Amino acid sequence: MSIKQWQNEITKNLEDILQENLPDHYLKEVINYSVLPPGKLFRPLLVYSLASDLNGVSKEHQTLACAIELHHTYTLIHDDLPAMDNDDLRRGRPSSHIKFNQWSAILAGDALLNLSYELLANLSPTCLPAVLKDFSLSCGAQGLVLGQCMDLANENDTLKKLLKIHELKTARLIQTSLSCSAFISQRNDIEVKLKEIGYALGIVFQLLDDLCELIEDVNQHEEEINPFLHFKTEELTQLINTNCQIIFSHTQEYKLINLMNYIQSYLTKINQKLLKNEEKIVQKIDIKINQLNLQK
Repeated sequence: MSIKQWQNEITKNLEDILQENLPDHYLKEVINYSVLPPGKLFRPLLVYSLASDLNGVSKEHQTLACAIELHHTYTLIHDDLPAMDNDDLRRGRPSSHIKFNQWSAILAGDALLNLSYELLANLSPTCLPAVLKDFSLSCGAQGLVLGQCMDLANENDTLKKLLKIHELKTARLIQTSLSCSAFISQRNDIEVKLKEIGYALGIVFQLLDDLCELIEDVNQHEEEINPFLHFKTEELTQLINTNCQIIFSHTQEYKLINLMNYIQSYLTKINQKLLKNEEKIVQKIDIKINQLNLQK
């Protein structure tokens, strides 16, 4: 199947899950608005890409992909709240708390958090313990939630601290998308290497996202935390290039061709976007986009 076909399948599965698991209540409207239509589906597509390189995409991989997307959506809903990032827009339309209200958004996020674990409960006993442990560590107080806390507390005054936040907030869920996909495929033997790929991909993903933010007007919080406005662009460019090398060397070493091709397709799209808007970015920071080595 193509990436587009995978996207369509994941979207249909999300629609079915929400239809089957949500009550006929106002809360359902808030959740459907927040989840559908989905965004890039970057993390679920990592699940699919890796699974296709191993033993194929199974029903359990489909379940994992949806659980990860629902969990990710919960974090976005809460991130947008006034007490956190205070963003009025999400994916080009009003954020959930703007469309509805704050308490509706908070409860919709809470519901999606719990639904993600409810979905994981459907996995087979052979992989569930490993998946559940990995998922919980990546998303909880030792992972994503800690990263959010550090971010909002402005613990980003050094590049080392900023990278730690990027690791926790972004890389951890990417890592668990890969490792849990492998657990379902009964390939626990490559967990360590997948964690390395996931970490490198998370750092690249977030730094490129930070760079893309400079194309648009950023709010005060985003300006305060954007590394390209506070750290040397040469260091950040080198970080992106070094971690891209790690990603492609590891995926080639383990012959993870579909995973490598999917990551490459994503990086190519980002590179095209950056090149198209290079003038806007250069007005804010001194960087040449062609310094980024985003090709395998």
